[in-house]
Amino acid sequence: METQNILSKSPEQFAQIMQSEGVDKGYVITNENGISNSGGVFAGLAAEIATLKDYRKHEGVFIKYDDETKCLFMAFVHSTIRGQAQGGTRLKYRDYEQMTGAIEDGLRLSKGMTDKNSISGLWWGGGKAIICPINAEEFAKIDAHNRVDGKKVFTNLALRTTLFKNYGKYIASLNGAYIAAEDMNTTPEDMQTILSVCRYVTCLPAVVGGSSNPSRWTAEGVFNALKATIKHFENKDDLSGKTVAIQGVGSVGGPLAEFVLKSGGSLVIFDYDPAACQNIKGYDNGAYSDKVTIVNNVADIYTAECDVFAPCAIGGILTPETIASLKCKYVVGAANNQLKDFDQDWKLLRDRGITYLPDFFINRLGIINCANEQYGRLENDLKKEVQKIYDDPKNGTLSLLATCKETNKTPQEIAIQWATEWGQIPHPIWSHRGIELIKSFI
Repeated sequence: METQNILSKSPEQFAQIMQSEGVDKGYVITNENGISNSGGVFAGLAAEIATLKDYRKHEGVFIKYDDETKCLFMAFVHSTIRGQAQGGTRLKYRDYEQMTGAIEDGLRLSKGMTDKNSISGLWWGGGKAIICPINAEEFAKIDAHNRVDGKKVFTNLALRTTLFKNYGKYIASLNGAYIAAEDMNTTPEDMQTILSVCRYVTCLPAVVGGSSNPSRWTAEGVFNALKATIKHFENKDDLSGKTVAIQGVGSVGGPLAEFVLKSGGSLVIFDYDPAACQNIKGYDNGAYSDKVTIVNNVADIYTAECDVFAPCAIGGILTPETIASLKCKYVVGAANNQLKDFDQDWKLLRDRGITYLPDFFINRLGIINCANEQYGRLENDLKKEVQKIYDDPKNGTLSLLATCKETNKTPQEIAIQWATEWGQIPHPIWSHRGIELIKSFI
């Protein structure tokens, strides 16, 4: 069986190769002995992963094909030095028409979670998971929904429940190396379905003692980073006279838009869902409608005249082309992995005189909200964490920007320096136990 150009295969083709080899799961792992795999198609996958720019000696990539729901389950573990790998599970097909899209996304997102958890001071490692239907039709079946009171009501709930039970059983089989959480196109209710078969899950509904949807806390943390940026550079305590262009006004971008309006700012917004834009236009019975401009083309959000550009949708949107189009002073947004090229594109922003705040530094309230929910949850703790993003002397935005001024470095450089240093501190009780959990799985 051909194992070359595995990353160019579609998810459906990859699943067919697995089935032809008589396997439904496999792995690629990296430890002190180097990179290894489970054989067959995963030998070719391992060789190709090793050449990717986003491969940073990830401890594990685990993939299972679930024939019942026609989905690939992919769990990515970057590092477990600080603890078990924690990060969201996203359900997605768009941009994953080839395996390279899913693999690169998983590698980057899991590395980003290592940085985010380290910056946040959490005793978690970095992980991410992707549920990828083998084609767009299968995705549509799983995610088909109506909207009731602004919330999704899934029309194929039995299929969705089966999916998350099967996925949960697979995550349970990883022995706790990866802890699931809510992410793109997944819900606290999906996490509760996972809980019925797997204990390694967070972001559960409040009714079962969980932290539920973290979006509003994430938005408030990003807003505080935005306020700190304006305070540092312009010595203003609010956003009066400032315009913020937000790409994506959904679960995080929507609340962020409301915070901006209440602080005196104006908005330019874009979302593929027209109803989401109209919700912002009508916020507070339309009291701020004259301060909200809706653009109908995604290209127009990149060229909008604004003070702040806030990416709050998909990642990888800061490219040489879009960066050249920006008409802003600052990029402060909630989306994960905003830079298409993590190592290079921040330099383009720097060269244009645009201050870029790394997403893993400012959108951390999402993971903080759910990370330690098994120990009980106090809302006051989260209020303190929101304030820390503004002015904590160790890892707040004001401290980050002050350090940048002192060292003549960018926020990206300083934040990565901090995250890398803190990411090498082993868990105070379990040390680097996660790598042993992975060894026990294989």
